[in-house]
Amino acid sequence: MLTRTFLRALIVGGSVSAGDRRATPSLTVDADLLDAADLDRLELVEVRAADNGWTTTAFLLRDPSGSGTLRLDGSAVALVTDGEQVTVTAWAHADRAELATVRARIVAVDGDNGVVDVLDLGLVDDR
Repeated sequence: MLTRTFLRALIVGGSVSAGDRRATPSLTVDADLLDAADLDRLELVEVRAADNGWTTTAFLLRDPSGSGTLRLDGSAVALVTDGEQVTVTAWAHADRAELATVRARIVAVDGDNGVVDVLDLGLVDDR
C-alpha cells in the first residue's frame, strides 16, 4: 500500500545548546516540550537551524520537566552555536485509509524553551 509522509510534530523557536561531539547523535529535550509535542524518547527527529539552515537527524532523549533543555549531541555539534534557534520536526507515514486520523502538534517555544502555545491540527476538517 502506498503511504504518504505528513507532519506529526513541530517544535518552533527552540534555543539549542551544543553537547558532546563524540556522543551518539541525540537531542535531549525538556519533558514539558516532548509532552506538548507528543514526542517520545528514542523517536527520530529532524533538527534544522532557523538562521543558517543546517539540518541533522537525531533520536530524542528526555530531560526533567522544567529543565529548559534542548541539547544536541553528536557530530552535528560542530554546526551549532549555543543559543541558536532551531525547529524540531517529526514525520508520520499514513495510507489513504488513515488520513482522517492524521494529526500534528505544533509547539511554539520562548527563549528559555518554555511552551508558549500548542496547536493541534488535523488533516481533515481543520481549516
